[in-house]
Amino acid sequence: MSPVHKPTPKPSGVSQRGEDYFPIQPNTILPGTEGMFDLYLQRAGGFVLYARKGEIFSVEPKLKQALDLTAFYIRVDQRFDYESYLARNLGAVLLNPDIPVEERSRLFYQISSGIMKQSFTGKLPRGLDEKTYQELQTLVKRGLAFLSKPGTLTSLSEFLSHKYHTYTHSLNVMVLTIAMLQSLPDVDRSILFDAGLGAALHDIGKTEIPDNVLNKAGPLTQAEWEIVRTHPVRALGICATMPLNHVTTNTILFHHERWDGKGYPGGMSGEGIPLTARVLALCDAYDALTSERPYAKALNPYKALAVMREEMQGAFDPQLYKRLVFVLGNARIV
Repeated sequence: MSPVHKPTPKPSGVSQRGEDYFPIQPNTILPGTEGMFDLYLQRAGGFVLYARKGEIFSVEPKLKQALDLTAFYIRVDQRFDYESYLARNLGAVLLNPDIPVEERSRLFYQISSGIMKQSFTGKLPRGLDEKTYQELQTLVKRGLAFLSKPGTLTSLSEFLSHKYHTYTHSLNVMVLTIAMLQSLPDVDRSILFDAGLGAALHDIGKTEIPDNVLNKAGPLTQAEWEIVRTHPVRALGICATMPLNHVTTNTILFHHERWDGKGYPGGMSGEGIPLTARVLALCDAYDALTSERPYAKALNPYKALAVMREEMQGAFDPQLYKRLVFVLGNARIV
């Protein structure tokens, strides 16, 4: 898209109705990239074509000012192509200070939850393939880079879904786990990545648990409970062909261990439980309690923390519980 490219009338026969288009922030279109979607400007009387799909984008500041450019528009039938473009370029978008942090947070959650949904529902339970694994690694790297910026957890919290799905829950828990570990002293960045990947994958074993068990409204039978308890081990089976290191596998396998030794699968206790699994256990419980589930209403953050402290005694590392309260309070979530 040349900086001297002039808007041209939209081809005849294409709808001029506003409901057939959606607006996007101009700063999400990165110079030097291309997308398989058309860009339009809204002008009196309808929409005019600004750039055709496949053109190299070059949105210069002077041109934006001259056009009074506050939004581009894309046809609704090309939404998937725009979202694919965002997924490819999300790393650069997230680190662009010209885009409001609220918009970057919305895009991060929208695109990342789509990747998680595809990973959990499209490829499994046949096993984690290389392409999906690479996409999840990229997602975690983006999360690490974005959450290292001040104020991003506060902004992201507005978009974290509280309608429980395994994939949204896993994304929420990944965000919280990274944020908690980043707040701790002397945690190596490689540990942050490995634990974030473990958090993203921690419930992937539930894709092998029957829905009528996972979503049962009433209490589980002993036999059903034993099936649910297998999901950490099943997760490692699903990921068996991928090169997960010991931090990631420990995070996945031991996230249901309890501080008092009454958890599973190993009955580990105290500091014998890997740090990353202890952090994940807290974030897992907090997000579950604040999400709407088939068998329980969502609690507000303060009530969820109270339940964790008073009704789940012995489950969590007490010092890390205080750290979770600190992180949530610092992000103005509680």
